[in-house]
Amino acid sequence: MNTRFKFFFLIIAVSFAIAPTFAKEKATGFIHVKQIDGVWWFIGPDGEKFVSNGVNHIEPHLWLAPYNKEATLKKYGSDMIGDNGFFNTNGKAAKKWINRQVEICEDLHFNTFAKHTHDLIDPKLYKDQIYYVISLETAPLSGWREVKGQGPRPDVFSVDYRRFVDSQLQKICSEHKDSRNLLGYLYTDVPSWIMGRAVQKERDDFVMIYPWVNAILGLGDSSPGKRRWVEHLKSRYASSIEAAKVWGFEVSPTYGISWDYMARLTSWFKPVDESKANEDMRSFLPIIADKYYGLHRELVRKHDSNHLVFGDKNMVMWHYDFVLPALKKHVDVISIQAYGRWGDDSKLVADIYKATGKPIFNGDGCYGFAGPNQQEWGIKGFRTEAKSVEEVAMMYKETMEGMMSTPYVVGWHHCGYLEQWDASERGDSPRNENGFIDPFEKYRTAWTDVIKEVNGRAVKLHEAATF
Repeated sequence: MNTRFKFFFLIIAVSFAIAPTFAKEKATGFIHVKQIDGVWWFIGPDGEKFVSNGVNHIEPHLWLAPYNKEATLKKYGSDMIGDNGFFNTNGKAAKKWINRQVEICEDLHFNTFAKHTHDLIDPKLYKDQIYYVISLETAPLSGWREVKGQGPRPDVFSVDYRRFVDSQLQKICSEHKDSRNLLGYLYTDVPSWIMGRAVQKERDDFVMIYPWVNAILGLGDSSPGKRRWVEHLKSRYASSIEAAKVWGFEVSPTYGISWDYMARLTSWFKPVDESKANEDMRSFLPIIADKYYGLHRELVRKHDSNHLVFGDKNMVMWHYDFVLPALKKHVDVISIQAYGRWGDDSKLVADIYKATGKPIFNGDGCYGFAGPNQQEWGIKGFRTEAKSVEEVAMMYKETMEGMMSTPYVVGWHHCGYLEQWDASERGDSPRNENGFIDPFEKYRTAWTDVIKEVNGRAVKLHEAATF
């Protein structure tokens, strides 16, 4: 072998020696998670390691607003709207539209259609092209749903609720249990375990602040949830009379008061000893949480043994001590919602990981700067007070680099994709959706150039992650 060829092969050998290696894991045909050399990863169906860079809010109303509807129909086709005047998921236009969004995601190194991909979009349009999540919202647990008059919260201990969840999962899982690209099942969008401060102030009630407990207290004695509540009190008090005094119930001087009588009462909402009543309720919440998450995991596994369970997507600061043990037992990956700077939120994320040992992804978060067409409703991600799109881009890079350098964070699903303007129909929030492409699908290059660069490095950053 001559000198020139020896030199060539030496260069090749050195290149392989110093280049990062992303060896594949065993292919299972489905996505799962695994900790490798201390770093958590999503493992793809063919064994490839990846992190989930996702986009939220692929929703037709953002493309069919008064200011861009004509342009959208011209670009994708008039049958994006059906004869009934509403979005048509079965037309050629919808397919062309989704295909284009997949192309944009690939260009910017996003790999997941995440939460708030509208449920009227047939998943068949994208499920074979890109990773995705499926929502399993089997109870109106979000505070915003209560505001809109949705409810009440179910008796999670009842046979009726079990049957309802079972039937919902049977329908949903049958469509997705064989999917190679499904990341997993995500439940409620920001469940309200404790009423927000604003709601407490509005109601002038700072004691009965646990919505799910309140729902159970209003039930009759034939409900399993109410019976479970009474059993809970029996474990905490020496007698029914002792409990009744805390909760302000009249005790007969002749007959006393029985546990059965208390189970029939629905007037639990003005306790006398507020401190002890609060302890009663707060100590009942982990029982509810364990039942809720345990039931869902059991029934997901009954109908789909192939995919991950994410549980609820909840605010990073609302992962309370009474919820974490249930998440540790019944969830594969924890989904948070975090809008703060990574330097602040990372401390909360670390606490969640310390308590559960489960990998975590930010299922909803962004930084925003309201443009001239977003002044009435504002924009999501505004609290970081960015002064320009360039500053938003800087924050995006900072957060992506911070998350991917953290060994237990396996992804970020960005809150927003297409920029929403004031004149658009509202979605799940009165604020405008954030977006790095404008309503006519033109890149905000000051931001998308940064997205493309840092998203493209996400796997390498995570490969080098350390505690």
